Amino acid sequence: MTENPGKRELNKAKKRAAIVEVATRSFFERGYAATTMSSIADELGGSKATLWAHFGSKEELFAAVVDNKVDAFAQDVNEVLIGQTFSFPALRRVCLRFLECLLRDTSVQLFRLVMGEGERFPEINEMFYERGPYRFRGCVTEFFATKFTAEEAERLTKITTSALVGFRSDSLVRPKLPNLKEREAFVDDLIGLIDWPRRLCPQAA
Repeated sequence: MTENPGKRELNKAKKRAAIVEVATRSFFERGYAATTMSSIADELGGSKATLWAHFGSKEELFAAVVDNKVDAFAQDVNEVLIGQTFSFPALRRVCLRFLECLLRDTSVQLFRLVMGEGERFPEINEMFYERGPYRFRGCVTEFFATKFTAEEAERLTKITTSALVGFRSDSLVRPKLPNLKEREAFVDDLIGLIDWPRRLCPQAA
C-alpha cells in the first residue's frame, strides 16, 4: 500500500527534527571539530544513508542547528520588535527582551561554540553571522527607521546591538549572571545616552 504523501512528509519532517536535536547536543557537548556525521548517525541508530539523505555535509547540518536556534530566538524578540514604531518605551522592551534571549543557556552555548571553533573553521563564523546577527540587525534598523533617517538608523543599530552583545560578553566572565534589575539598569543607561539630546533640550523632542 502506498504511503499517504502528507504522512510521508510529516515523517520526513519528524526525522529531520530528530537529527537536528541529536546534532545540537553533539555540537554543544563535543564542539564542531569533534562532531562527525558518523557519530551522529551512530547515536541516531539505523542506516547512515538516512542521515545523508537529509543532510549532505556536516556544514549543512550545522547550518540547520543554527537556523533552529536563531528562529526560536527571533520569534521571541520579534514579539516586541516587528511592526513596532520607534519610541523609547518600545526600545526599552526590545533591549530587555534581546538581553533575556542572549543570556539563555542555548544562546550562550551556541555563542561559545562559534567563538571557540570559529578561528579553526571560519565558515561557521560566517554562517552564524548571516543567519543570526545580520538578520536581527536588519530588523532593528527597520525599527529605528520609523523615526530616524536611514543613515541614523544604521548607526543607532550598530551602537545598540554592540552595547547589548558587549554586555552579554561581560556577563559571561562574571561569577554570576546579572539579574533582571541589573539588566534593566544597563538598558536604562543605554537609552539615556541615546536620548541625551532630548534630555538636554526637551523642546527639541
